[in-house]
Amino acid sequence: MKTQIDKNLNLRNTFGKFATGVSIVSFLGKGNQPFGVTVNSFTSVSLDPPIALWCIDKKSELCESIINKKNYVFNFLADDQINLAVKLAEKDNHNLIDADCDIQEYGPILKNSIGWVACSKREIIEAGDHFIILGDVEEISSLNDKRNPLVFWSGKFQNLK
Repeated sequence: MKTQIDKNLNLRNTFGKFATGVSIVSFLGKGNQPFGVTVNSFTSVSLDPPIALWCIDKKSELCESIINKKNYVFNFLADDQINLAVKLAEKDNHNLIDADCDIQEYGPILKNSIGWVACSKREIIEAGDHFIILGDVEEISSLNDKRNPLVFWSGKFQNLK
């Protein structure tokens, strides 16, 4: 008989077989300091009106800060940005002060990302151990489209090569 821990691990491993892109959700914290968190849950929801969503674990140290923010930016990462993805996935290591970014109305935009989507918070839905955050897309840009995206698959960062 499988324990709940075994079932959760099996579920996590199965979910991990679905490859996703990797983005940094960036926002301005206290004192307008730039912060970010690595996520692979970006999803386009609607083109008309333009809506995107992502999810954050309720236990995340950034959860309270981000759900109280009106604006944030999805920065889509290229495969050469793995170090930034790893850093911002670590607990208590979300400062973007040393990152090459422009501070815009909706939050920090990483200059070397392959594209970005600026959003304003539309709705937050509580779902299990996460919050689903829906945002109205306010601005977009596709930047370095000749580079390959960073991918997350089977519990590891990967590239398309």
